[in-house]
Amino acid sequence: MSALYFSPMLLGLCLLLAIAVAATALWLVSRPIAGPGFWMAGSWTLIGGIVLFIGFMVTGSPTLNVLGNAGQLAGEAIFLLGVFRFMGRPLPWWIVPLSVGTMVGFNIHYWIYAGNSDFLMGVYSTIAGLLPLQAIWLLMRARDDAVTRPARLLVAISLLIYSVVTLIRGALGYLDWWQQQPYEMPYESFSYLLPYNFAIPAMVMGFIGVTLMTMQRILARSQHHAQAAEHSAQRFERLLSATSSGVAIVQAEQIQDANIRLEQMTGRRRSELLGLPVSRLFNHDSQPALLASLEQGRVRQLEVQVLHQQQGQFDAEINLEPLGNNGDQILELRDISHHKALEAQLHALATRDSLTGVLNRRAFDQAVQPELARCERHGHPLSLALLDLDHFKQINDQYGHSMGDKVLQSFTLCCQQHIRSSDRLARFGGEEFIILLVDTDAAAALRLMQRLRLSVHQLQADPAQSDLMVRFSAGVTQWQAGDTLDSMVRRADRALYQAKGAGRDQVHCWPLANEKIDHVDP
Repeated sequence: MSALYFSPMLLGLCLLLAIAVAATALWLVSRPIAGPGFWMAGSWTLIGGIVLFIGFMVTGSPTLNVLGNAGQLAGEAIFLLGVFRFMGRPLPWWIVPLSVGTMVGFNIHYWIYAGNSDFLMGVYSTIAGLLPLQAIWLLMRARDDAVTRPARLLVAISLLIYSVVTLIRGALGYLDWWQQQPYEMPYESFSYLLPYNFAIPAMVMGFIGVTLMTMQRILARSQHHAQAAEHSAQRFERLLSATSSGVAIVQAEQIQDANIRLEQMTGRRRSELLGLPVSRLFNHDSQPALLASLEQGRVRQLEVQVLHQQQGQFDAEINLEPLGNNGDQILELRDISHHKALEAQLHALATRDSLTGVLNRRAFDQAVQPELARCERHGHPLSLALLDLDHFKQINDQYGHSMGDKVLQSFTLCCQQHIRSSDRLARFGGEEFIILLVDTDAAAALRLMQRLRLSVHQLQADPAQSDLMVRFSAGVTQWQAGDTLDSMVRRADRALYQAKGAGRDQVHCWPLANEKIDHVDP
């Protein structure tokens, strides 16, 4: 035991144990990098083989001798598989059963037929020396991993030293067998101790190399991820700048980031927006819906009123989505004021007369129906007046159609000044108008029409045309049970016909067709 203690075998075993511990740590910190798992498994298998072989030297057990040699070769082969795995090449699995099986066969033959131990050592060394050759070739020839090239060269050189020393050991074993040299204990044999003095240090140097390879790859991946993250951030920033929508990153209801478009839409600089409660961007009426959406986590096409610091508020639409799992939310704000204005214009075109701005016939029909239903339910009074400008064709012929348009507009304005907001005024035809008078009986409607008639007498559509006189005739009717709009219009039209036939510039009522009102107290 004293000789073993002072032998390089114990030092080599300690070095290999250190490699195994270091390989385990490397595997733990480098996952999921491929390769370190094989180096760890190979190192511990090699240690196990050496421990079994030492057990053989102490006990002389043939079983421990066979298992020890097989374990050492298996560990070396598994370690080399890690190089292929690290380089992303197909694994030559066959080297494990081939090398171990060959050694076990010679080893068993040795014990059965009392073979020569030097020859057996030569066989072991030959197999162990040839194992690294594929890995050395791969490490020297690989050109697709420039990052790890210096460390790969170190590993290749270390394995080459290990291979050469091991093959020399094998050659010395064959020579001793050929010369029939007497048996020596392993810790006293020059050829046996040669690998412990030179090959194991080369293996340590090789493990340092594979560690460097792993660290270089980890560093390269980290740099790649950092570059990818920077590129992604730049692309995200460009995307935020390119979009026509205002975009804010919101966390805990506060703005964490904002694009240039949001600065333009709110009139605030980015430095003002950062850290600002997002609700401050919206008017008071929009804030409850906004805060509810922030609490809910997402919302699509919510219409709100956004505040611009200098230009007041405008219509906008927001979309809100979660951004990652850290509580961030991305708020997209789109200006829809133009769309709203366009919708209003389209609605006006669909419901308003383009010249006078009052309801058109279709919109008037829709507006009247609720009032008719209300009268049907509650019996409230409701009157309808049909108005027609007298001799309007003569105005067009004498003064031109542009003057006729001015007359229509001035007459409309005069009508609006005399009716209430609850009443309905519409242009019914070319120069014909209709008014629905809510909560108004026929007598009140007649008085209103008379006041309007007298006001129109004073109407001047164009001061330059002082001789131009505007007059109108009107027919009035009151709602009766079961009436529809058509039935009321027919009665009002009869009254209007009577007013025209009686000389125009008059107001008549139907069914009181004989009632003519020439004067009413205002």
